[in-house]
Amino acid sequence: MTTTEPRPATTEPRPAATQKRYRTLAVVKQEAVTRVEKQLEDSVFVWPHLLVREFLAAMLMTVVLTMVSIVIDAPLRDHSNPNLTPSPAKAPWYFLGLQEELHYFPPTVAGVLLPGFVLVALAILPYVDRNPSRAFEDRKLSIALFTIFALFFAVTVLEGSFFRGVGWQWIWPWQNIYFDL
Repeated sequence: MTTTEPRPATTEPRPAATQKRYRTLAVVKQEAVTRVEKQLEDSVFVWPHLLVREFLAAMLMTVVLTMVSIVIDAPLRDHSNPNLTPSPAKAPWYFLGLQEELHYFPPTVAGVLLPGFVLVALAILPYVDRNPSRAFEDRKLSIALFTIFALFFAVTVLEGSFFRGVGWQWIWPWQNIYFDL
């Protein structure tokens, strides 16, 4: 960042080449600058230390996922039949919360207003809770609101997954299994 010296109040133009320029560190007095000598043994280099560890972790995860996929069979379902709808017809798990809300509210409220309210509330939250601290005990409003929203949607997804049976009727999970993992 550079600063420039103000021009004199004369009416004659001054060439840009003769304008005096200062660097930011030239303005700060030498006594105000403290130099900290960094110890070499306190440093951890990205190459090779960090990247080798990340590569080994990625290879270990790849091997574990490959072994799990070989051991556990995950078959595909049959081709869809338009004449036979499964009962209950459930959305994928990430839309089950919305499907559960549609059971309780009209489509305008469940599909537009409720998710829109949550998104707008989460977008406005940083402007309402202007606390600059990053400590959990200082951010109670933000943490409480986010927890409420997350729990609401988690409960609706779990309710739609495990507690809905034929005809979208309430059923206890131990009475009959109507979910696929």
